[in-house]
Amino acid sequence: MSPVSTNSKSLIEDIARAETKGYVEDFIYKEDKLFGRTNKRAYSAKDCILVKHFVQEAWSNPSDQSIIFLIECTDGTKGCLSSAYGIYAEPTLIAFCMSLKQASSTYQN
Repeated sequence: MSPVSTNSKSLIEDIARAETKGYVEDFIYKEDKLFGRTNKRAYSAKDCILVKHFVQEAWSNPSDQSIIFLIECTDGTKGCLSSAYGIYAEPTLIAFCMSLKQASSTYQN
């Protein structure tokens, strides 16, 4: 699954669009798990499916990139995880997300 570039102007716009499609949980990555900020649940890689991911590039500085992952969990939770991308990326977070089972999504940006 290759990242999708978006036509939005910011990561915030991508997150807001995902929220309108039900991706409302805000995930935090720590020690090979995702944690929901709202529902306070922990998810291992086997509990998650990567639906889609988007790379956002700053207009003023192409090296300033971010990425958003849309993730669905086996308990029905849908949410987003965002991070720096490119030279500022957190390698373990990116590797964790890319290791998730990937959905054949119909998500439309």
